[in-house]
Amino acid sequence: MGFHKRYIDDEQVIDIYRKNGCQAVIDWFTKGADATILSGPLSEKVSMLMNILPHDRERGWNRISETIANASIEKGFDS
Repeated sequence: MGFHKRYIDDEQVIDIYRKNGCQAVIDWFTKGADATILSGPLSEKVSMLMNILPHDRERGWNRISETIANASIEKGFDS
């Protein structure tokens, strides 16, 4: 039996969000890995916002989506 680590960085978060939306990002953080290793302020913030989901799913989902959307806009589409 293995231990599955998932490395998550800001570029992945924005890319997954742009291609598949907020729910895909939430799934990427929460499903299929025994541990996540975060790299970057966006991925760390999204991870912290995941703590809202069990208490208020709609508010958590909206905060995560807004945070990633703002980072995506700041990044632009040329890079």
